[in-house]
Amino acid sequence: MTSTILNPYLEGNFAPVPDEVSVGDLPVTGTLPRELNGRYLRVGPNPTGPAATDVNHHWFAAHGMVHGVRLRDGRAEWYRNRFVQGDAPNHSPNTNILAHGGRLLALVEGGRPPVSIAPDLNRMATWDCDGALRGGVTAHPKIDPASGELHSVTYLLRPGSEHLRYVVIDATGKATHTAELPVPGVPLVHDMALTDTRVVVLDLPVTLSMAAAARVASGTPESGGEFPMRWTEEHPSRVGVLPRGGTAEQLRWFDAPRCYVFHVLNAYDNPDGSITMDVCRYDTVFRDEYRGPADVLPALARWTIDPARGTVSEQIMSDHSVEWPRIGPELVGRPHRYGWFGGIGADGLHLSDDVNRVRGGSLEPGPLVKFDTTTGEISTHHFGIGRVTQEPAFVPRPGAEAEDDGWILSVVHDAATDHSELVVLDAADVEADPIARVHLPRRVPFGFHGNWIADNDIGE
Repeated sequence: MTSTILNPYLEGNFAPVPDEVSVGDLPVTGTLPRELNGRYLRVGPNPTGPAATDVNHHWFAAHGMVHGVRLRDGRAEWYRNRFVQGDAPNHSPNTNILAHGGRLLALVEGGRPPVSIAPDLNRMATWDCDGALRGGVTAHPKIDPASGELHSVTYLLRPGSEHLRYVVIDATGKATHTAELPVPGVPLVHDMALTDTRVVVLDLPVTLSMAAAARVASGTPESGGEFPMRWTEEHPSRVGVLPRGGTAEQLRWFDAPRCYVFHVLNAYDNPDGSITMDVCRYDTVFRDEYRGPADVLPALARWTIDPARGTVSEQIMSDHSVEWPRIGPELVGRPHRYGWFGGIGADGLHLSDDVNRVRGGSLEPGPLVKFDTTTGEISTHHFGIGRVTQEPAFVPRPGAEAEDDGWILSVVHDAATDHSELVVLDAADVEADPIARVHLPRRVPFGFHGNWIADNDIGE
């Protein structure tokens, strides 16, 4: 007998875990690099109460839970998971976690400020950067590797909002620039791009649905955990370019390919004044499937933004479907060669494959993928039957000269044991056996984003 999937984002490893745990002295297979001194942290939605069984539950709509693994001197000292909680009862960012200005920050988009989390994960408080982030922050700010500045472009998830907000925060955590950028229709702006000289803003055809927003505001049972953004045929698809630290008067818009982009791999300036920008693009999202981004498979694409000609051209770079793109942090806004991704589907789906292989209306994680943007070469690490990963994190080796000299860290779920591992791979040779596997005391649900946070970024 075939079981019916009630809600794919509440089953299997998408399902929430019920409690917080702390476990020390984790077992390790292999040898952890002694240079890895810090914390690997991930955050994602972890619905509780009625939302945990709601057929209408949307993957994006739940309180956040942070999962952390502490590594030091070749040992895995602890695993901890904690619900994220700001100063207000319902303030629980669930989308990304990073370090900036000596703070560990959990992020969510749509108009809510970050939550600052202590390194031991046991103390939390809302942090709005002296009011600069009171109106929110993006899930994917970009940190310039030279200046340490954090650049953020955020939207306000509220009917009638007619602008994005661009904020720059210096390396110490002080806001140095803010600007309002007018846009119509409350677009979903999940990511942005930063080059050495410019900021790229995404204004794509997923916007606030007034009907869905009204259902959410009414609190009626049928609204469940509904996310009130929908594919909007009449909304333009465009990118905006402005100088770093620029204002609305300097913003120029260019028509872009008709699609939606959740995640940008990277962007950089070219000598001729154009911008190269690599993205994971979807033909549509939230048009056919409303509980998560699963209308179609995502594709890796290269956009060339040419302000002189007023054009944005597109090249599909691979026939493998990939998401959750990452580069080395020192290459943000600079030319890159390699990208690391989570593959879609347990075997790594190709764009020509039947979209119905995407599990029951959700994007099912798969292998780890390394892509060479110069040669087009794909390298894949399959973790074994029933073992899949999501987003990789690249950690450069101290003193590294090659772009891929370092380690890839990612959480792998094992369906046979229903537990997870933190797996360390050689970033230059991802097809090789893992360098180390840290065995976690429970599964880490498929979530959104995470990062390696070195000790010198936040301390003890």
